[in-house]
Amino acid sequence: MKDRLIDTNILVYAYDASEGYKHRAARELLKSVWEEGGGIVCLQNLMEFFVVITRKVENPISIIVAKTIIEDILKSKNWKIIDRDTDTLLKAIDITFEYRIHLWDALIVACMKENDVLEIVTENRNDFERIPEIKVTIPF
Repeated sequence: MKDRLIDTNILVYAYDASEGYKHRAARELLKSVWEEGGGIVCLQNLMEFFVVITRKVENPISIIVAKTIIEDILKSKNWKIIDRDTDTLLKAIDITFEYRIHLWDALIVACMKENDVLEIVTENRNDFERIPEIKVTIPF
């Protein structure tokens, strides 16, 4: 599998069984990452995943289980973790201004650009498709 960033919503769908078709599609996608590699996430994605999957879904999972999932991703050779620094924040602010997207999405875009990641798998078409260098893949 080629390298691509897996956005928070896809991670959440993969572990939220109440989402039906989206759960099954996201689960299959993550299964291929776990087996073949190519998954990239920002630490921000993992932080957002933790909050959503333990508090905001219909059937939240326990903090212990969520932490285990995150630890497994962090330790896996099939996942690449990217993160931001102070320069990334400034670039994200420029992206927010130029493309009129939320800062949190702009931070992900800035991280992607800094790490030469050209594709994101997400449900968030509205913000990420505004960025010409980023290919948006929606798995549903």
